[in-house]
Amino acid sequence: MNRLQLATLFSWAGDGGLQGRKRLQKVVFFLQAAGCPLDCRFTLHHFGPYSRDVADACDEIVAAGLVDETGGSATGGMQYAYTLKPVTRELLRQTPDPQMQRFQALGTELITTDVWQLELGSTVLFFHEQTGNWGEALARACEFKKVPADVIPSRNALTLGQRVCEQAGN
Repeated sequence: MNRLQLATLFSWAGDGGLQGRKRLQKVVFFLQAAGCPLDCRFTLHHFGPYSRDVADACDEIVAAGLVDETGGSATGGMQYAYTLKPVTRELLRQTPDPQMQRFQALGTELITTDVWQLELGSTVLFFHEQTGNWGEALARACEFKKVPADVIPSRNALTLGQRVCEQAGN
């Protein structure tokens, strides 16, 4: 994942910015699963798929002064938020990433999706990538997250994973 890709993703969040590191991780995981060429390696973490590549890219773009990061332990807040600086927004207007453009609708939707649905849905999709079976993936994800598989939020998470997978043609 490069700076242009990450800045593009942050731009889809609009003026309110992208809320939370967990949300960022899950949005990138889903976009990559949908075929977006982000080239991040993910492992299973307590909160679902996690990528050090995403965390490092985020730290780098903040350190470069292209994005404002608010929240977190330094300010006493619990959740980080990321907003593009005006200069970065202008650079994106001048140099759009054509590979990212076709994923904008999905990215924008994911950015506004409930974070629990992203967490559980990405975990379902993670297990589906291992097993190739949606029923088994849902069961394993729900066991891992300690939630019942037969409730609406779990079914919605499964549907989200399936929809993203279909977009990639898998």
